[in-house]
Amino acid sequence: MGPSQNDRLEDEMVLIPQVTGQLQTVLFSASDSFYKVLRLEISDKNFDFNDDEITITGSFGDIQIGSSYEFTGQLKEHPRYGIQFIANNYHRQATSTASGLVKYLSSENFPGVGKATATKIVDELGVNAIELILDNAEVLKNLHISKELQQVIVDKLAKADGMERAIIALNDFGFGSTLSMAIYQKYQKSTLQILKDNPYQLVRDIDGVSFKRIDQFALQEGIDPLDERRIKAGVIETINNKTFNSGDTYMVLPELLSSAKALLGKGQQAIVNDELLKKALLTLTTEGIVVVDGNYFYIQEIYEAENQIAERLVNLTQQSKSTYSRKQVVDVLNEVESANDFDYDVTQKEAIIAALTNQLFILTGGPGTGKTTIISGVVATLKKLLRADGLKSDQIDDSIHLAAPTGRAAKRLQESTGMVATTIHHLLGITGREANINDIDIEEISGNLLVIDEMSMVDTQLFAILLLAVQADMQIILVGDKDQLPSVGPGRVFYDLLASGLLNYRELETIHRQGKGSTIISLANGVKNGRLPADFTEQQIDRSFFPANVNTVPKLVEKIAESWKNKGNSVADMQILAPMYRTQAGVNHLNEIVQNIFNPATSKKKSINIKKDKQSFNYRVGDKVMQTANDPENNVFNGDIGYITSVLLAKDKTNPDKKDKLVVDFDTGEVIYTRENWQNITLAYATTIHKSQGTEYKLVIMPLVDAFFRMLQRNLLYTGLTRASESLVLIGQLSAYQKAVVTLGVNRHTNLQARIIEYATGKKDETQPAKIAQQEILKVSEPVVTDGQHDDISLQDKDVPNNSAAKDIVLTMALIEQNGIDPNIGLEGLTPYDFMPNNNEKLANT
Repeated sequence: MGPSQNDRLEDEMVLIPQVTGQLQTVLFSASDSFYKVLRLEISDKNFDFNDDEITITGSFGDIQIGSSYEFTGQLKEHPRYGIQFIANNYHRQATSTASGLVKYLSSENFPGVGKATATKIVDELGVNAIELILDNAEVLKNLHISKELQQVIVDKLAKADGMERAIIALNDFGFGSTLSMAIYQKYQKSTLQILKDNPYQLVRDIDGVSFKRIDQFALQEGIDPLDERRIKAGVIETINNKTFNSGDTYMVLPELLSSAKALLGKGQQAIVNDELLKKALLTLTTEGIVVVDGNYFYIQEIYEAENQIAERLVNLTQQSKSTYSRKQVVDVLNEVESANDFDYDVTQKEAIIAALTNQLFILTGGPGTGKTTIISGVVATLKKLLRADGLKSDQIDDSIHLAAPTGRAAKRLQESTGMVATTIHHLLGITGREANINDIDIEEISGNLLVIDEMSMVDTQLFAILLLAVQADMQIILVGDKDQLPSVGPGRVFYDLLASGLLNYRELETIHRQGKGSTIISLANGVKNGRLPADFTEQQIDRSFFPANVNTVPKLVEKIAESWKNKGNSVADMQILAPMYRTQAGVNHLNEIVQNIFNPATSKKKSINIKKDKQSFNYRVGDKVMQTANDPENNVFNGDIGYITSVLLAKDKTNPDKKDKLVVDFDTGEVIYTRENWQNITLAYATTIHKSQGTEYKLVIMPLVDAFFRMLQRNLLYTGLTRASESLVLIGQLSAYQKAVVTLGVNRHTNLQARIIEYATGKKDETQPAKIAQQEILKVSEPVVTDGQHDDISLQDKDVPNNSAAKDIVLTMALIEQNGIDPNIGLEGLTPYDFMPNNNEKLANT
């Protein structure tokens, strides 16, 4: 006879590893997350393990040494550390020993509580003292402990207990340590209550928390698929997805309804119809989370950001106040020019003068048109003017701020001007610990001048925050190339500022950096204008084209890289740029090839293997790597390039922390990476074209093949070409380059141009739709159709007229009994004849 169902269930339960015991020590506690490594003395377990103690790893709250815990998870053998228990859930049990509880209560967690006081508490209350105190703090009053110490004990226990329970719950929900920290920091003691009352709130409040993850949990907890909380979160997620994936700043209603229904309907039998979505939208607009402007639906922060940008820039443009007259600027500029080994042309002089005699000045132009020369001229001239006003050198330096979106772009700006330049995030004091954009506590920027370079990379929210931080009377200069790729974040700010035609700007067209026989810049200009030159495939002095398909690209890249190395050139001056990560011609595969050329593995060279996103990376000392996420705390940002200077293994005798570490040297200094944040770096011998913005290289190798068809666009090709300063090697299929040059990038939908026009002229842009009351836009045209399991819902609470000709009415028994409904409702167009036999088809279709 086979095993019973109960036997089988018990066997299955045993397969889930569990271990219980007393916590002996915390071996490691990450400073930037809840990740910890613990040592546990085992009291019970349901798996084979012979030692009395075991190492536990995972995300834990304010865990208590001496307390007993039950851990659930997986038993794994680490290649260096041996058997470890990877916990995905844990619960504290009653403290198993009096000595352990005394040790905990007299620890540094409870300042002022010594061993004598802790012993008194345990002697009187027993090993359940913590639970008794948390249940009723009055139990401490009879122990002859000062009120101050009583309060310390109660507060610290409440904080530790609340945090621990919150982290346990977050672990149950599948959040990683970084997200768990962000969630708890946002909600603190309210974390569990929010998770219970409305888990969908996390979709709104916490960056990185997806609707899908919360939806799975909420539905398991029994929240109705048609619950308004779920539908509201789905609407927010839909607009966010559109905004941050496509770069649009708004959505129109038909697309919003369609996309939200698709999102909310995945895996659900209940149908979410337009009326439910409109009701949710009305609520969200009332709450100020979503803004309706004309026919456009915005997330409130993006809407406010667009308005703030437009209003501030128009105000700056219309201000007549200027610190220096044109004559003052011209006189000093002549002095600066005489000290140069070159002369400014008329356009450059006028640009410098305009920059210093207007509150706001915008400068755009392609590569080689002299943008850097003009910035340097502006800074040099202003420094002389300020010195003439009596300012000392340190005061002058403090009054001029230079910034760019990335560390690499800031470094180039610093080198060209001789002034300190920094990232925008660093300038604003953004630390990187904020849960979302609303938590940023920005620092005011004061002084005489702010210059922002590489403005095409700056998105709507970041620029709005920057403008809010800038002192009202500062001069602002914005510099960039409008034909490059737009920002990764929402909007196309730099393009819109120029396209409005109402702000002070100069567009540079004359090419000054065209060296003898140089063709790279002329090629880029041709691409910008939608054409490839006739000699595109012919060998030029500074560029080459090699035909290849997706499978032959790697061999050509290998040959070119080896030739570059053999000539004594540095890998720092060479960059491979591809549109995508996948395929043989993509970033991931080309990284492996070039790493083995410039930094091959040897028996003496330390290395460490890391798996990320189904890819395996072998990092070695000397490797070129890229930061893939903003980390303002360490002053490194998405796209920054660094080099691994040290690999420290946990087993190394010289490693005091006993944990694997990588040390990476960036332009801004060294950063230490441990296993918790290794996902923030990747090999960078090859990168995407998007990641290369703000940087130039002596040699650029760019493969383009038909397999990249989704990414083949003009501004992407133009951006890649303009990264090369001396030499450019193009590899791939001519058809791919031809497709890219004639394919315009997707036109992002924003309203920044229209808002600038409206603020500047006081008139609504006639090309924009007229504003319609949101109640009219969201008007429900039909009764709600449900799945039969839910109550009918109506958007409008109206008195129903007796003629019952009004629309938007849900039929109820109360209305029928009050004679508020026409008895012939729904029978329009029918006659008694239609009810005769053989006429049922028409009735059935009604």
